[in-house]
Formats: sequence, C-alpha cells, structure tokens
Amino acid sequence: MIKVVIADDIPLLKESLKHVLEDDPDIKVVGMAKNGREAYKICLQEKPDIVLMDLIMPDCDGIEGTRLIKDFNKNTKVVILTLFNSDDNLSRALKNGADGYITKDIGPKELQQTIRSLYMGLGIIQNNLMDNLVRRIDFDHPVYNKELVYEKFKLNEKEIEIIKLIVDGKSYKDMSKVLFASEGTVRNMTSNLLHKLDLKDRIQLAIFAVKNKLV
Repeated sequence: MIKVVIADDIPLLKESLKHVLEDDPDIKVVGMAKNGREAYKICLQEKPDIVLMDLIMPDCDGIEGTRLIKDFNKNTKVVILTLFNSDDNLSRALKNGADGYITKDIGPKELQQTIRSLYMGLGIIQNNLMDNLVRRIDFDHPVYNKELVYEKFKLNEKEIEIIKLIVDGKSYKDMSKVLFASEGTVRNMTSNLLHKLDLKDRIQLAIFAVKNKLV
C-alpha cells in the first residue's frame, strides 16, 4: 500500500484529490494538511511514502514544507502539485529536495501513475516544465561541457546506456531487463553513477544528459 499525505489549503480540492487517489486500490491517503508545516507534522506521525504538496499555502508554503519534510526523512517523496507553471518555483522546489513537480491540469489516471512512479523511485517533472528548466541551466558551466564530461568523468558505454534509460523514464525493473542485470545491481550502478557525476538524483541526471546532448 502506498501511503500519501495531501497538503492544500482548499478543502474541496483536498477531498477531490483524495477521491481520485483512493480510486486506485494500492493508494491510501493517511493525512490531509492545510499548509507545509502541518504536512510536516503529519509526516512525523504517519511516515508516508509520498506527500502531494500544493505550492501556495498560508503560514508555510509547499517549498518550505518540502525542506522540513526532507530534513526529517529524505526517503519520503514530495511532489509539488500547483497551478503555477513557474521556472523559479520549480528550481526552488528542486533545491529543497522535491522529487516531482506537476501542474493541476493533470488527469486522474496520470496523477495515480505519478504517485506509482514516485513510489518506484522515479523523479517526475512534466515535459513542458523540464524543457523550461533545461533552457535555464548555464550551459557554460564547466561541469556541463560535453568534452569535459568525457575527459573528467570517463563515462563508459554502460553508464551512457543507464543515462538514456533514465531519461526515457524507465523503472529499475525495466532497466534490469534491458541491461540483463538484477534490479539491485542496476540500482547500485545508478547510485555509483550519480556519485561519480556529483548529482543528487535521477532528475538531475536527466537534466545533465539533455544539457550535454548525451541522449
């Protein structure tokens, strides 16, 4: 069972989101909060797998709420669900540890799939938001220079293949089939690759790959 906390200051929307999510028999909403701090307090008690976090809320917004939750437990996934398609907000949310960022025009089945994907370890950013974020990155920063990437980090063919699979949104289970390796081995290889490139998670790795034209 995937345990979810919903944080939004509009009661009707919270109830609607709860109804949509629990239409999936594998998802259970274990708490509902009106701001980021309340979501954090619920997390202390319920230890959910995922927090579905609104961005703009009174007293403590979703970005600060994300920081509080991630400081408490980095294993709790936080996905920002908002009306505001803002590059600045996306960057701030990712810096505070958000694992996903989607807008409220997402469909019910897409929302359920987002929760499932996050639970499986995937970072989720809608395509239009990812495109905007990639365009904002400083392409002159040396760590993102393609020639320096090959020279400094010595990426081999297997690592490039892993990067391509991650950019394609493949789960570890799917990757293990393509790479003919166990799921645990693939997780370890991905973790080593992130450490090698000094990146935090799969989202950063996807941005890194797009920016350096590795895919």
